[in-house]
Amino acid sequence: MALVVTLAGSPAQQSSSQALLRHVERRLQVVGHDVHRIDLRELPAADLLSGQVEAPGLADAIAAVAAADGVVLATPVYKAAYSGLLKAFLDVLPQYAFAGKPVLPLVTGGSPAHVLVLDYALRPVLHSLGAAPVVAGWFVPSDHLHRYPDGGLLVDAASAGPVADVTDGFLAVLGGRPSWTPPSLPVAARARVSIVAGDPDLQVLNVGPHDPVLRPLLDELRVEYSTRYASDGPHASLTEVPDGDFYPPHGCFVVLQEGADIIAGGALRRYHGDSAEVKRVWTSLRHRRRGLGLRLMAELESAATKLGYRRIHLTTGPRQPEARNLYLRAGYQPRFDPAHDPETIGPHAFGKELHAGAGLVTWPPVPADDAALVHR
Repeated sequence: MALVVTLAGSPAQQSSSQALLRHVERRLQVVGHDVHRIDLRELPAADLLSGQVEAPGLADAIAAVAAADGVVLATPVYKAAYSGLLKAFLDVLPQYAFAGKPVLPLVTGGSPAHVLVLDYALRPVLHSLGAAPVVAGWFVPSDHLHRYPDGGLLVDAASAGPVADVTDGFLAVLGGRPSWTPPSLPVAARARVSIVAGDPDLQVLNVGPHDPVLRPLLDELRVEYSTRYASDGPHASLTEVPDGDFYPPHGCFVVLQEGADIIAGGALRRYHGDSAEVKRVWTSLRHRRRGLGLRLMAELESAATKLGYRRIHLTTGPRQPEARNLYLRAGYQPRFDPAHDPETIGPHAFGKELHAGAGLVTWPPVPADDAALVHR
């Protein structure tokens, strides 16, 4: 696996560009690459500005760039250009410091008017340093990045997909593939799918929880959870229940396939008696706003009925507004007060009867034989 050095170009201790960079770092780490972060604001300012390249700290940072297989950098826009802090560091690097290394630039700013900073200010400097190549970068408006006090980050859907795409482009070059083709159609141009279970527009597959086809979806899910709840957040784990719960006769894992691509997935497990619990619901970042969430829930409800369940319970976290809205649209009854601040509720529980009169049991039941269940 490769060593990727990331450069945080913001002078602020906490900033949108740093939060975005942490998100991309997690995408690199989940596929096995080593990541070494350099916070440029922590370098000795006097040595940086006077070009004392052999000074402790600064020399170490320059050596780290030299040892890297690839570089990712993130900067805010200041005065219609990338940050002076990043410029100062790039100025002290050797002339061809990026030779043979792919470089992924990420830029954040308060207005879309600053999008040209990426191509007309930053990219020429990276080319002059020998980057091979400067892969497609992305500008993210600051209002697409909602930061939480504990370091969590919610990336707006309009930017989450493109950021994933350019990161994949960087990974492709890092892995030795000389070219990368971006998605041919933006999400808005892709056809919506049927929301009726069993319709033939998509393939519906039942797979085991360790099936290789799940890897991309589960990797995205891990990155998203760890980004939204910070790496040590209580909702960031996918191991809170045993994988064995997702095998028949008490559970299953359902995925939706379009062409050769797995684009959505979700799982069922026994919750209590004739009640099922839905877990691992996820739609690919590149295929959102197509009705896939509603279709997936319909397929999971169909599978639950075939397994003999009469009702479904599920929970989602306070930082997953898309999931909350999906479950409400799919007819799930909230088991909490929707008017309360989401951060004060904890797990957001929902329930739905699959058979008239099944009734929604009190959430969460703790029968003696299920006392070890953890619900997140």
